[in-house]
Amino acid sequence: MLRCPQCRTRRATYESMQKHIKESGHTYCDCGGYHYKHRIYSPYCHHNEMSPLLHAMRCADLTDEEIEDIALDLALNAKSKKSNNNDCPF
Repeated sequence: MLRCPQCRTRRATYESMQKHIKESGHTYCDCGGYHYKHRIYSPYCHHNEMSPLLHAMRCADLTDEEIEDIALDLALNAKSKKSNNNDCPF
């Protein structure tokens, strides 16, 4: 079962997925986070804000403290996601 990289609909065969992608204009990401084209915002995709942490965790040269510093820096400087719901949650 294959899933479209943007709309996430499922296709049973590679040919039907390629046809869907051509007809809809959906694309795969080619940012270099992976060595192949992939779904945008995948864990190691450079568009994912947490990808530097995952890349650092794969690096054998970093200590646990350095990885924690990267995680803290990403958490403190991450862009906030706006809610579509403007109602007060309380």
